Amino acid sequence: MQPTAHTLGATIRAEMGRQRISMLELARRTGVARSTLTYQIDKDVLTVANLILIAQALSVTAATLIGEQAA
Repeated sequence: MQPTAHTLGATIRAEMGRQRISMLELARRTGVARSTLTYQIDKDVLTVANLILIAQALSVTAATLIGEQAA
């Protein structure tokens, strides 16, 4: 079964919480507007490019973020 973007978004938010990183800080680290990140994470339209930027900003791999869904 393929993971849903909502589940991926929840995983991203959980990792942000673990690291105590705000959406504003994530935007600063990725160079992507906070409004864009919020929309993509919350509305299930995360782009692959932004997923990679988010993973790098959180010091994890995109596969790690996605892999948590497949388990």
